[in-house]
Amino acid sequence: MAWSGNVGSFSGDFGTQKRWPDGTRVQNNYQNPPNSSVVGNSAACNDGGEIQLKNITPNAANAVIIGLVISKQQPKTIPSKSDPNNDRGLISFTIRDSPMDFINGTCWGSENYIFDLASKFKIGDIVEIRNPQIQNKQNTEQEERYRPWTPSPYQLSLSEKYSSLSLYGGWNLDRFNTLQHVPIRGNDNYYTLADVLSNGQGLHGEHINLLALLKTIGPPKDIVTKAGKKMQRCEVKLYDETCPSFPIVLWDTENIELVQRWMTHETVVFAFDIMVKFDNFRSSMVGTVDSKTIFIINPDTQKAHSLFKFGQSHDPSDDTTGDADKQNVDLSTIKDVYKVDQIKSLTRESHDGVEYGITYAFLTALDIDNSTRNGISMRCASCKRRVQVDSANFGCINPNCPSLLSGKTDTVMTFDIPVDLSDITGTLSGCYLGGTQAEEMLKCSMDEFIQYTDQQKTDLKWKYLLERCKVYFKVSQPGAKRVVRVLSCSKADPMEVIPHL
Repeated sequence: MAWSGNVGSFSGDFGTQKRWPDGTRVQNNYQNPPNSSVVGNSAACNDGGEIQLKNITPNAANAVIIGLVISKQQPKTIPSKSDPNNDRGLISFTIRDSPMDFINGTCWGSENYIFDLASKFKIGDIVEIRNPQIQNKQNTEQEERYRPWTPSPYQLSLSEKYSSLSLYGGWNLDRFNTLQHVPIRGNDNYYTLADVLSNGQGLHGEHINLLALLKTIGPPKDIVTKAGKKMQRCEVKLYDETCPSFPIVLWDTENIELVQRWMTHETVVFAFDIMVKFDNFRSSMVGTVDSKTIFIINPDTQKAHSLFKFGQSHDPSDDTTGDADKQNVDLSTIKDVYKVDQIKSLTRESHDGVEYGITYAFLTALDIDNSTRNGISMRCASCKRRVQVDSANFGCINPNCPSLLSGKTDTVMTFDIPVDLSDITGTLSGCYLGGTQAEEMLKCSMDEFIQYTDQQKTDLKWKYLLERCKVYFKVSQPGAKRVVRVLSCSKADPMEVIPHL
């Protein structure tokens, strides 16, 4: 995990500041960033002519500002007022040069110039801005709705003719790189994912902060809106100790490019100003990244380190999102049909996206009458992790489980059936069938199943074993390896199978 240093590596007052930019008090367990210096009150730095954001004024001439790009929107075009035959281009961004100081900027120019400039820097780069126009911030409704919140009373305006923006070529990188891991608001200023779900529609349309782990990254998809506009869409899933999966939708190419660099179960995301909405299709809350959102990755806080450890302890076979995924995914929208060898290829791919598909395969293993592994598991009622009921130290082994506070682990019994799928191309072992999917397939509840005799379980198994079934599946990576989870399984209609043989 690429944290800039150990927890407690930043100063309590960051030189002269005693509060975060949003007004909340800075905790006292921070020290100066390693290999950096606390900046004094002088407006100029060793880079010659550089002015720090805390010292800028509207009448500063030939200013040089160096900062870390913490937000960037994809370039846009608007009709030119002076030349109706040509469009003007603009690109908006946010830069930061200290833990307490960050500012919004906009660069204007010809369409070609702006799109070329946009390709030369990205979120996380250190840039040098020369001769910007420093303006008073326009505290309008549009500013509030569509631009990231910043503590600066000013904003930067760059022009193609008089200003420049380029990658910083100096040596003083540590001062800026550490800022990637410093929150822009108080460490405890966020909702847990369970808080979002429990508040439900009460938070609909609100911008909130989230601190969570990255679970999966979906592949970017090109779409065309009803108005004919071409866009990209990407969905990532976050999780924490309180919620196994929470979807975040991204529409901006800059942020979509950013998340592709993250690592599942290792990247802790502090997301500021995520818009949350109630999705009628999913009947649940979802998050949306918009032009106000800023991401701080692997923040150097105690809670973030705790989340990272939780992610490292996550067992891929303990993926408990099957029921939720089935509720969130309309099976009728899954159309791609795979052979078994093609599914194997999906499990070997290196990307962290989620794939859905259908296969018409024989069920060649269904261990529900095995005395040592009968397709049942006991899980912690709080965090849904498996527990070993026959262990001498019975209890949840998840170090971050809320049940540890009470000293008592309540358990629930669920289906957790390993199945093998086979066709002419091979056999795929170790697929998981559990929860309500297993109940629907076997046509019995868990309470009914545990009352069955061994012979009844064997008879139930042979209703499906060696039968060709239509299987809806999901390939994902909840842990260190990609796994296949069955979303639905039923005997296949022969007429439906023939076209796919």
